[in-house]
Amino acid sequence: MGDSPKASGSRLPSPFSPPSEPRIRKRRGSSKSSGAYGSDESYSSRPKLGRYGGDHVSNWNTSQLESFGIFYDVKATELSELYKSALEKMYSWAVGNTAFLTKLLQIKEVLIESTKKCMHSLDVDEDFEMENLRLPGIIEETKKCMQTMAKIKEEMSLKFGSAASSDNLSRDLYSIWFTGISEYVQYYSDLIKELNSEGRGGVEGQFSQLLTFFSKIFLMNPTRGDASQKVQMTLNGIETTSVPDLRYRMQGDLSVGNIASLVTVSVGEVKTCLPVAYGEKTTTDFNITKWKFRNQSVERLLGQHGGELLVETKKSVIADTNLGIICVKTMIIFTHLDWEKGHLVCLKYGTKVDDKRSNIHYSKPYNFLVRKEREEILDTMFNLGLLCRVRSLLTYQE
Repeated sequence: MGDSPKASGSRLPSPFSPPSEPRIRKRRGSSKSSGAYGSDESYSSRPKLGRYGGDHVSNWNTSQLESFGIFYDVKATELSELYKSALEKMYSWAVGNTAFLTKLLQIKEVLIESTKKCMHSLDVDEDFEMENLRLPGIIEETKKCMQTMAKIKEEMSLKFGSAASSDNLSRDLYSIWFTGISEYVQYYSDLIKELNSEGRGGVEGQFSQLLTFFSKIFLMNPTRGDASQKVQMTLNGIETTSVPDLRYRMQGDLSVGNIASLVTVSVGEVKTCLPVAYGEKTTTDFNITKWKFRNQSVERLLGQHGGELLVETKKSVIADTNLGIICVKTMIIFTHLDWEKGHLVCLKYGTKVDDKRSNIHYSKPYNFLVRKEREEILDTMFNLGLLCRVRSLLTYQE
């Protein structure tokens, strides 16, 4: 799934074959112990790093981030506005062929409706507590979901299974979507059964994996962060490193050499901490800096994620900005770092940033297990997926 659908011919191999059962992976070592400093050591006690530096953004907090002139908004932004610039970028790539863009948007609408049909049987109540991620009757509910997918698979096979079919774009995107949702349902049901049998809550690595499979439904190909994939940026003469939990990468020829696998659409950070008032309904008046967690500092979470958005900007497909996702168990917050002109130059060379200010915009939280909240983000998720793939999909215009 990491390659362009067209790279191996006009079809994906075995487009409707069932996926193999995914293996539940344990989380890598906690980032709290990474770098040369303990996780609770204050930034001011690191004189060797200077005022603007840090060896790894996992050590950052919001105070550190604000010393760079980067601030989180005081309230959430409407989701339709949050990624508007990213969508404009996607449209600009495809604007040379209006029919092609129209086709992409038509496919997106069909995939949204198909996703709704498949996911209904696995919904949880809006007041569902995520302490242990347990659901009664998960085997029966999974069967219902599989039956719905089987019907959709049959419909797709009848429509696009013919070798003579000329609609390669639709067939290949539906194939990627079908594989993604099948893997997600399998992993989700296996995870709940495992947690039920062991009588414990999930660990961070399992929720990272769950978000990985959920993202693949939307045509994305997320990769897990590790030390071999770290990104560095020089800040005030100090090499600062970022290794987010997930990277969502642009695929296809970007006409800038062979760097497509390094260019990010967004970065994701996953946590298992629970908000103090988990069941409290959130609106666009939601202020992320006021969020209260059990056994977790929101200042550390936001500082780390803001640092990732900053450092990974050098690999962002959108100039002078970066997109992100914060995931707390199964709650997603979309983020968007928006640069003021010249700010990044000041940070790289240690120039004073007193007159420079850039902002991190964000959405309210959405629980992707709850139908109403999940359906509110389907359009955004598919837009991100198309942004990831639009460069590789341009070959279908030829």
